[in-house]
Amino acid sequence: MPLSNSDIDQLEELLFSDQLEDEALDYFGLHGLVCASVVGPKELSNTELEEVIFGGIDPQASAEAKSHLHTCIKRISHALREQLDEGQEPSLPYESEEEADSCLESWCIGFIEGFFVYEELWFASNEEQVAELLLPIMALSGLFEDDEFKEIRRNDKLMGQFETIIADQLTDIYLYFKAR
Repeated sequence: MPLSNSDIDQLEELLFSDQLEDEALDYFGLHGLVCASVVGPKELSNTELEEVIFGGIDPQASAEAKSHLHTCIKRISHALREQLDEGQEPSLPYESEEEADSCLESWCIGFIEGFFVYEELWFASNEEQVAELLLPIMALSGLFEDDEFKEIRRNDKLMGQFETIIADQLTDIYLYFKAR
């Protein structure tokens, strides 16, 4: 079951607390991070997830707020796993094209932050194939500044194609790591 607007609002109260400033991921980044944890080679622990979500800062959150965070993470994880296990396209947290433009980069940043936690495991078996699977997400995140990524990001047609295949890429990454 997807998170309700009320769940997301309560979650964002924690994510946007004054203590965290710009360090914390937003809801879309959190969703991307959880996706990376679900589809990648090793699931992140709650401690690892919190470290990434809050940018290494302890938000001094109430037990209720942290419990809500963990409940939301479990619900997102469960929904993704269920969709992927049933061969369905995984749901992403934005519904319209207008939202996609403003939210996809945050989602991709969260995913890549999750990838960085166990980068060596992601590339342990076939670095070239995994890099190919991650390329759309890496390019859309805007986190990589080398010339190759700059050139890719200048290609509007390619970037548009990348935007449309994210759900398929998640499925392919999931199958790569989980069907072995």
